[in-house]
Amino acid sequence: MVEEASQPLLNKDIDSLPLRRSSSTDKSLQDLSAESPQPLELPSESTPLLIHSNDELWSYGGVEPTILSSSEQRDNPLYVDPRRRRSSVRWRILCICLTLTAVVAILIFAFVAPAVVKQYVKEAAVFRPTSVSIESATANGVQTRVQGELVLDANRVQRSSVRYLGRLVTWVGREIETSESDAQIYLPEYGNILVATASLPSIKINIQNGHMNQIGVLAELVAGDINGIRSVAVDWLEGRLGQLKVNGIATTRLKSGLLNLGDQILMDSITVKEDDFPQLPAVSISKFNVHDADPSEGKGAMVVDLSVAAILDSPFSLRIPPLGFEVMVPNCSPGDPYISVADVMTREFPVVPGHHVSSVEVIGDIRGLSNELTRTCSGRKKSPLDFLVKNYMHGLRTTVYVRGADTPIVGTPEWVVDILKSVVIPLSFTGRALDNLVKKFTMSDVHFVLPNPMAEPDSPESQPKVSALVKVLLGLPKQLDFQLEVPRVRAVADVYYRGDKLGVLRLQEWQPANSTLIEDGLLVDFAMKNAPLEVTDADILTDVLQDLIFKGETVNLTVAANVDAEVSTRLGRFVIREIPAEGQVNVQPPYGGSFDQLNPQIESLELGPTTESSLVVKAKVNITNPSPYSASVPFVDLLLIYNATKVAHITGRDLMLVPGVNTGLSLDLEWSPLDLDGPTGQNAGRELISQYVSGSNATVTVQSHNGTIPSLPQLGQALSRLGFDFQVPKVPVRRAPGKEPDDDEGPGFVQDATLHLWSSTAEFTLSSPLPNTTIVVTSIKATALYQQYVEVGKINYYLPFPVPPGLSQTPRLPVDLDLNGIGRDALKKALGGSLALDAVAEIGVRVRSYSDTIFYHGKGITSHVRL
Repeated sequence: MVEEASQPLLNKDIDSLPLRRSSSTDKSLQDLSAESPQPLELPSESTPLLIHSNDELWSYGGVEPTILSSSEQRDNPLYVDPRRRRSSVRWRILCICLTLTAVVAILIFAFVAPAVVKQYVKEAAVFRPTSVSIESATANGVQTRVQGELVLDANRVQRSSVRYLGRLVTWVGREIETSESDAQIYLPEYGNILVATASLPSIKINIQNGHMNQIGVLAELVAGDINGIRSVAVDWLEGRLGQLKVNGIATTRLKSGLLNLGDQILMDSITVKEDDFPQLPAVSISKFNVHDADPSEGKGAMVVDLSVAAILDSPFSLRIPPLGFEVMVPNCSPGDPYISVADVMTREFPVVPGHHVSSVEVIGDIRGLSNELTRTCSGRKKSPLDFLVKNYMHGLRTTVYVRGADTPIVGTPEWVVDILKSVVIPLSFTGRALDNLVKKFTMSDVHFVLPNPMAEPDSPESQPKVSALVKVLLGLPKQLDFQLEVPRVRAVADVYYRGDKLGVLRLQEWQPANSTLIEDGLLVDFAMKNAPLEVTDADILTDVLQDLIFKGETVNLTVAANVDAEVSTRLGRFVIREIPAEGQVNVQPPYGGSFDQLNPQIESLELGPTTESSLVVKAKVNITNPSPYSASVPFVDLLLIYNATKVAHITGRDLMLVPGVNTGLSLDLEWSPLDLDGPTGQNAGRELISQYVSGSNATVTVQSHNGTIPSLPQLGQALSRLGFDFQVPKVPVRRAPGKEPDDDEGPGFVQDATLHLWSSTAEFTLSSPLPNTTIVVTSIKATALYQQYVEVGKINYYLPFPVPPGLSQTPRLPVDLDLNGIGRDALKKALGGSLALDAVAEIGVRVRSYSDTIFYHGKGITSHVRL
């Protein structure tokens, strides 16, 4: 949109000019018009300037001329020959017309034409730029070269009067020349600030209609109000610039040939809409390298080499001079000032229209990391550096801010520095997801610690803890080529099995670490100590244990961790939080799917508290741990099950299991079958004890329940689906002198027997497993058998007698001998010697308050036969 700021005083259309005529003149002209058959035409190349007729005379002042005869005319002293008279009239008319023409021309060109021509040129002028370029930057601005084609097209003019008169004037003038001038550019919406001043050279153009002019102008553009330009730039960057109105004004002297048209004030105004504003360039990083600075440049510095591909849709060509910038990152809160992290410099590069992508070489210099960058934000657990690194490593959109450096570099004009140093440009780029950062993740020397039984459920103290030696191989990007160490680490890891989350491993305390740069990357190893394992899905843990222990299969666990690492570089020490790390942990089955390798052995037994239906036996147990894992068990309570019936509790306290042989483990056996399962449990318990003392291989099941780990009831209940089956280990008993244990022999409670034929009595050598407790036998109802089926004798004895600890002899018990048949012959042959007898007995026993009846089936008891 073009607007006229001012108009010359006589800048009006010719049709509106007032003409003063006398009445006589008007009448003469009217008569002439009436008598003349031809209209009055303006002169042109095809029409003469003078219009006349040989057959008509002019009347002057409204008086008719007197017509004389030929003789009178000749006799008159004032007589003039008509031919001479006609010639004189013609010259007078010609002079008058020339004079009028000159006056009209002066009026048109001096007063009327400038306004009309200005309107004509404004509508008819068409300029087609063919090349716009910024040649160079100067100390005060830039040199701009504009080349194009200028033509005046009269068909574009709307008003016919302006079009015809404009064509006439421009045809007469042919060429017009401007003087050297200065043009000022203002922004009326920003307080009419002066944006720039352009120095324009003299220009000569042909202004005839349709003539094509080749224009080439080299103009120097000088920056104006820097603060005003800065305000416009800020509004544009922040999206507040909906439109921008620009006014231009220039004073130039116009000359057409010898005719000087004087000084002319030219004004124009345009409005730039929002869609016409240039867009911020899209940037992609094609090369990114970070390395330590040369030691000669000082300590504690890093150099960043970047190649940036920028999409610059520029309508003109230019060369961007070397520029210096300050790179900043967001602070903790949006209102806080940005944090400076690096100084960068771009090399000179060209911008060519039509070539949207420009490659820019950038060199950055990082001298150190400020406290603002690494300090934890108030009310949060992360620093600004953490947010920046997290976005980059997760491949998220990251925004940094670029501002011109305060100190200019060689080749950068001062005015450019003044503008850039106060304009902040947001620069967004996509980070590089470090999905393959962890190349290898291993755990060895794994140690499990069960929680304190007195801890509150779901509290940190109620979680099992894991300790291990962890080795992590980091595959560092090739772009990072600098000295790097990791002195400390901590992590929170999610543990998955077959895609399902098993739990969370929390290593919240800093752990000392060692790091070594190797060919494959950075090897970091550290000792993880007492990291709580929060089991989030007890059913998944049950599946793990079932596959690992019962099926003997290798379990592959996936560990997805967020690692906090303290990093030491030449810039100093700082913490990088939530580094994504993922790896596989292969857990080998500890027992190969069988519990035989445990090889449990009872070292000793000791009687604890008793009741009428229950007793506690404190045992020392030896087992072999074939796995590479160790465990600390403050408290564990398991159910002892026989034939799917609960008969006892097995409780362990302060157990420490290590790989290999473990001796002296303390376990308490709380025997209470009646309390656990009523009469059914009582019968099952009696059957179990009977088989055990008889030397049979009794198999029992150990199973968890909701009280196995009191602080984790859900875990114990979930694990109750699993059961550990094993044979009851033999109880150690003292052996009679000269009697070696036999693997096929029973536990050895009945060592041997002596049968006295004369008195029909028998006495037995017994071995009690209780070192400090006397067992009382309340009754015996037994049958002695020879070769499993031949009855030799019976015992029915109902008087109690004690069985002290260790080896002891029973009183002589009356025997009802059967001396008939094969039994008699066997006894006679064994007289003075011995023979092997079997025994089937129902024995009543009492241990302090507890009493019960057991069924004993002894095989191959060595029986000495005496008279």
